[in-house]
Amino acid sequence: MKRFLHFTALAIAVCAIALSLPSFLPPMQAVPAPMLLSQNVKFKPPDVDAPDNRQSATHRGNACPQDLSIVPLIPKSNDGLTLAESPTFLAYVSHPSTQVEFTLQADDGKGIDAYKTTFKVEKPGIIEVSIPSKGEGKKTLEVNQRYQWSFAVACNDDPSGNYFVKGFVKRIEPEETLKKDLANPDPMARAIAYAENNIWYDTIGTLAKMWRGSPNDASLRAEWKQLLQSQKLESVADQPLVQSF
Repeated sequence: MKRFLHFTALAIAVCAIALSLPSFLPPMQAVPAPMLLSQNVKFKPPDVDAPDNRQSATHRGNACPQDLSIVPLIPKSNDGLTLAESPTFLAYVSHPSTQVEFTLQADDGKGIDAYKTTFKVEKPGIIEVSIPSKGEGKKTLEVNQRYQWSFAVACNDDPSGNYFVKGFVKRIEPEETLKKDLANPDPMARAIAYAENNIWYDTIGTLAKMWRGSPNDASLRAEWKQLLQSQKLESVADQPLVQSF
């Protein structure tokens, strides 16, 4: 009996010591979750040494206000690629109540409009023009055909007095690896894939669509600003998206 009582007392003492140990040991530190590296939309045009042709592709007639400005959201070369049959074009318009004409033509010297529309910009900001699909087996933009587009403002009855900016777009077919990347349901992943493959119109079009859906997303806004700054468009990087046509 004494041996049993002695064993019981010893067991109780061991348990008491074990229970008191955590108070003497330093608390375990929580292991932080691994940080995900930020994935940025980093666009690098094929010809990084091309001069800034946006200025040379701008015409201002004497009748137009000196502070009127249309800044197309396009690489410095004023040329860009798309995979889309019906891409979207973006530009900053400085004046409210401005009547703007947008024209798209094949760059083949024939002067035939592939698309043409006129719209009124109600307030200063970035506007979007989406080219509608022709349907019935007809394509708005043919693969490997270069097109010229323009935004124009008629300042008087004389066309030479108009204000306009122009640039170029070419539709190409995606490589198989890019097709696989674009199958990703995440729009940011697709924007990154477009940018890595120098597909300008689809890169900025995807970001613009995301921004419209989440206008208060700070990280998305940062991606937008970084993309525009990479092409020397910092002057309009903080401008709002105001209208779509």
